[in-house]
Amino acid sequence: MRQHSTVTADQIIEQIKRLDPKDQVKVIRFTYQLDAERKLTGKELSSLAARMTEPEDPTEAAIIRESILRGFYGSQPKSNV
Repeated sequence: MRQHSTVTADQIIEQIKRLDPKDQVKVIRFTYQLDAERKLTGKELSSLAARMTEPEDPTEAAIIRESILRGFYGSQPKSNV
């Protein structure tokens, strides 16, 4: 039976730092795509909702609101209007 080794996030980050800049861009694009497609957990959504009541800056409130919507519904396909 084959033994699987566990890789930590810190180890992955260190490997990404050593990559060629072109490969780093690929990793960055992947992480943005992954983040955009991932739905948030109830706990993460609750935390964002609590934060949304605190900011005085309208821009920060809009960013939090967008994060909640994306986290609840996931990535929405763009319409071809």
